[in-house]
Amino acid sequence: MKRILRCLGVWDLHYPQHDAVLWHNIFLEIRNFKPDVFVFGGDNMDMTAVNHWLHDKQLVRQLEGKRIQEEFSGFKGQILDPLEDLLGRNCRKLWLDGNHENWIELAIDKNPQGEGYWEIENNLHLQKNGWEVTPYGEYNKVGKLYVTHGEYTNIYHARKMVDVFERSVMSGHAHTYQVFTKVTPVGNEAHSAFSVPCACLLNPGYQMNRPSAWVNGFVEFFVLPNGNFDNYPIVATDGHFITPSGRYY
Repeated sequence: MKRILRCLGVWDLHYPQHDAVLWHNIFLEIRNFKPDVFVFGGDNMDMTAVNHWLHDKQLVRQLEGKRIQEEFSGFKGQILDPLEDLLGRNCRKLWLDGNHENWIELAIDKNPQGEGYWEIENNLHLQKNGWEVTPYGEYNKVGKLYVTHGEYTNIYHARKMVDVFERSVMSGHAHTYQVFTKVTPVGNEAHSAFSVPCACLLNPGYQMNRPSAWVNGFVEFFVLPNGNFDNYPIVATDGHFITPSGRYY
């Protein structure tokens, strides 16, 4: 790497529970920003049809009409195919599985007759189309920045992430924006954890109008040839936002 990389990341889209206005505007910004690296940070699909919380509680009405193949087909046609066309072949594409994508594996554990048919790769062909796929709970790396879906939702989840990784790490999962920095006594190294806002609806049915810290948005970040980086979280309101370059969508 001999130049500064332009990177853009979207976490927690939860298709089809995504904010359609926000995604449309992110799509426009991708076209203008022309990222060298794109990160799809996990919970990219909601996977409602295999939501084990609903199945375990036998909430049949909320599962009515939900089908795995329909969600795959809709995500591929409305989100993934247009995105891949826009990013082009020269963009490094990182796909992180989230806990919602992992629900597919839990469903296959309970219903092994779905093996070979329900898996994400067998439906979206991510690796075939050049995506670097990272299983849930693991991480990838852009320069010195680690990227993962995230696991913690406590009030100090960014602090928890940097304590666990002891590296600079970017994640989602908590659906809010938060940063915590930790400086090591050896070498005086600073490590930061960045929690990226979500791109999904802020008040889905299961929230039942309860207050939360959820905010919409995404992130743009730049990686130097030596691996150092700067990032610029973007918080959206009603699907609209201002980018670091001053563009308003």
